[in-house]
Amino acid sequence: MFSNIENLTFVSTGIMTAVSAKKPFIRKTNGFIFVKTGSMTFHFTNKSITVNTGEMIFIPIHETYTRTICPDTKCTYMSIRFLANIENPEPTLYKLDGYYDKDYVCNHFADLWNMGNSADRYKCYSLFYNLLAYISNNENQNYAEKKKFEIIKPATEYLKSHIFDTSLKVDHLHYLCGISDTYFRKIFIAEFGTTPQKYITAKRLSQAEAIIISRNFDSLSDVAYSVGYSDPLYFSKLFTKKFGVSPSKYK
Repeated sequence: MFSNIENLTFVSTGIMTAVSAKKPFIRKTNGFIFVKTGSMTFHFTNKSITVNTGEMIFIPIHETYTRTICPDTKCTYMSIRFLANIENPEPTLYKLDGYYDKDYVCNHFADLWNMGNSADRYKCYSLFYNLLAYISNNENQNYAEKKKFEIIKPATEYLKSHIFDTSLKVDHLHYLCGISDTYFRKIFIAEFGTTPQKYITAKRLSQAEAIIISRNFDSLSDVAYSVGYSDPLYFSKLFTKKFGVSPSKYK
């Protein structure tokens, strides 16, 4: 959204105490709102966004919203109101965990702009563009990760329907995506935090546990087969390793 911002002009900035506003408000400028203390929730037409201490929200010009404040806390915020040409603007929450100038911007940006000299105002533009660079970089990284996940989507969609099939072969999943097994595993681990084999095993054993608890089965061999294991002994070994007791004792 901020990869190609044009015609930037600051309108105003300041530090304020937030209050709830039930009457709809229509923004006359674009705005970044940094929450310094407390939290506030913005209610838009199709969604609500809660902004906590240390976080920031972007609200585009002409956006309509109301705002509620947690009644048990005092909420203060710093806002930067500006005009610019922005591609596909929409209300967006930013965590800012890795933004190294966050505290400086929150505490000094308004004073630099409102009470500083011309050099301080240039510094405000520099700080603002650094913030945009941080946001844009994160958005590009998230987009890249999303594109990577799209690569393995044929396999993840296949798993949704076939994860309990005894014929499922983990080392064949990458063929569905047209990539190497090594690259497939790399993307899968980045997305799910574990290997494809461990992911499948965890899902199967969780399903087996639910079946055993329900007592809706004839034999443990049936349980093993229903979750994708044609070898009951191998199933028992995996189950015991995860739950600390054999399926028969768990029953």
